[in-house]
Amino acid sequence: MTEPLRLALIGCGRQMQQNIFPFLQRIRGHRIVACVDPDLSMAAELRSLIGDVACVDSVDSLDLDTVDGALLAVPPEPSYRLTRQLVERGVDCFVEKPAGPSTTTLQDLDAVVRRSDRHVQVGFNFRYAETLQRLHELSADARRTPCSVTIDFYSRHPSVPQWGVDTTLEAWIRHNGVHALDLARWFTPSPVVGVNAHVIPGDSDRFQVNLVLRHHDGSLTTLRMGNHVKRFIVGVTVQGMDGSRYSAPSLERVTLELSDGVPFGQELHSTRNLDHGWGRSGFGPELEAFVVGCRAKRAGQGHTLSGAQEVPSVADALAASALCDLTMDELYAPGGNGFGFVTDPLKAGARVG
Repeated sequence: MTEPLRLALIGCGRQMQQNIFPFLQRIRGHRIVACVDPDLSMAAELRSLIGDVACVDSVDSLDLDTVDGALLAVPPEPSYRLTRQLVERGVDCFVEKPAGPSTTTLQDLDAVVRRSDRHVQVGFNFRYAETLQRLHELSADARRTPCSVTIDFYSRHPSVPQWGVDTTLEAWIRHNGVHALDLARWFTPSPVVGVNAHVIPGDSDRFQVNLVLRHHDGSLTTLRMGNHVKRFIVGVTVQGMDGSRYSAPSLERVTLELSDGVPFGQELHSTRNLDHGWGRSGFGPELEAFVVGCRAKRAGQGHTLSGAQEVPSVADALAASALCDLTMDELYAPGGNGFGFVTDPLKAGARVG
């Protein structure tokens, strides 16, 4: 496919304007043909940065024969509905996580995508962050046998209930903490057989969640996450049975802390500080992967992430949503405030399969 990919931008709010469109501008092989938002002023504001493209308030007003792919940054319910509609009309889609409001809707969307054979990618941008990709590569040997992975994931928001979810805790887990659960599956793909979760409540709907996933191969993933911090923090550590410990304490560098069980302390990777967030955030590489994947799909070729791993799909969003369900089951408390004790602190209380 030599012609540029024709893209519609659906949902022209903060996420599209701040995190998607600026990186999309740095990518070749596409052209934007439409801005879509129920608030036409938002669509018009984005169009003013692009040029003479269609500006409409709904997908139904679009001529889909002029669209090859769509980038969706809308709340979970319309996200599911619109992605389903577009895929059934033959349009490839990039859809911001979680791609649907529930596990049930994601099951339905996954079935629709599989039948359509369209290229659909879910926005788990941290898989594309340069530092985490490098950590993933460097720790590959250590992760071939049972290992221990620790993920720190902290974000100030959401700090109130939103997106149709009744509690701040559940809103945060399903719509932000789901990133950490996706990273857990990416670093340790062995099936999860047990979930153990604890929450430490703070003031004003602030909390820390400690979550342990037990995998079929004996690996353990520990997630420390919450909204009780003042800034955004992501970090991953991998400790293998070979005595190694690789650590990315932030999205900026990777160190080998232990080698054969002996303190080592060598820096293996650091990010460039003049890339305007391209390699650090992952937004740019993931959008580039979408454009490349769509063009390859339409040309009858395969599409992979970094030539080795499939891009995050609706199936991945579905698996992460199922883990959200299990986590909330463990955190459930009588009275419904979400700040309860685990059902049994001595063993994994929620099981898969």
